[in-house]
Amino acid sequence: MTSGAMYSSSSVINSQLNQTNSNLTMIQRGQLAVTGQLVVVNDLQDRIYRGLSEVAGVIHSLTTIKEIADIGIDIINDVQQTVSIARSNPLLLLFAEEGARAFKTRATNLALEVSGFVLKSGASNLMDSGERAKLLNHIASELRILRGIAYGMHRAMYWAKMQGIWRALNPWSNWISMDVQIANDVIRQAKYLKK
Repeated sequence: MTSGAMYSSSSVINSQLNQTNSNLTMIQRGQLAVTGQLVVVNDLQDRIYRGLSEVAGVIHSLTTIKEIADIGIDIINDVQQTVSIARSNPLLLLFAEEGARAFKTRATNLALEVSGFVLKSGASNLMDSGERAKLLNHIASELRILRGIAYGMHRAMYWAKMQGIWRALNPWSNWISMDVQIANDVIRQAKYLKK
């Protein structure tokens, strides 16, 4: 009886072990399937991240390009106002000559730099979003400087027109004005001393 009970007990235990082994095999297969799916999910997540990074880079580039366009419009407006003032009195161009030289030099250098890059061919012309951002930021900063020069030319001509050409050309006008102020101050103080 004992051996029959042990046999039936061992067969129950063996069937439970077989069931457990079968369950473990199914768990291992499930883990393999989940691991395979996780690889796919991680790959998809990496692609999404790279795509979003590219989109962020493009959006940043687009905002810089919009700024470049706005700066270009400002430069055109300042130059148009400068030309308008010059039409009324060409002598006023004397006040914009230095700015015009600086503008020409900087604009030529920027054009040569950009065209040198754009006209390159092959793999050396390919760039990632970081390199593109550097190039666009450089162009934007150079255009900001050009905008400042164009504005300076316009304002120099405008104020020369407002003050009058001969007065604006006279380098000693401030000294003469100071001398007149000092003389008037001496006369005024002398009146107070007489009283």
